[in-house]
Amino acid sequence: MIKYASNAFLATKISFINEIADICEALGADVKEVAIGMGYDKRIGSAMLDAGLGWGGSCFPKDVKALAYMAEGKQVEPRILNTVTYANYDRRRAVVKRVEEMLGTLQGKTIGLLGLAFKPNTDDMREAPSIDIAQLLVSAGANVRAYDPVATENARVFFADCHDDR
Repeated sequence: MIKYASNAFLATKISFINEIADICEALGADVKEVAIGMGYDKRIGSAMLDAGLGWGGSCFPKDVKALAYMAEGKQVEPRILNTVTYANYDRRRAVVKRVEEMLGTLQGKTIGLLGLAFKPNTDDMREAPSIDIAQLLVSAGANVRAYDPVATENARVFFADCHDDR
């Protein structure tokens, strides 16, 4: 239970800073500066306050899902856990929507993805945001070129439909 709760909290922290990033962008603020300021508060700390494409990997997704499942099994509604999960996966859809808004259309466009693993300096592709992002781009008609200095070999299986993985 401690591991599930700890990982769910960290996943929540990541989803939170991603939402703050959206608010900062809308208001013209710099999320990096906000995160630095938040990190000075010893109750919060600076770890896991890097806005990005969301969380993945072998632990956070399964632990958040397991904790929500256990709660539901005891008739406890896991509102925060469900929202954190939704926010995380919505982040992937939002980045594709943003690219489409910038380009006008994704049909026939070649989009490069750099960094494929769920975290830097690993070849671990479990629940990597890049997988969903690539699939969404391809579904919208884009050609995806993907590269990761460590994970390219493991990523090939997930990027088979991306037309070109060099």
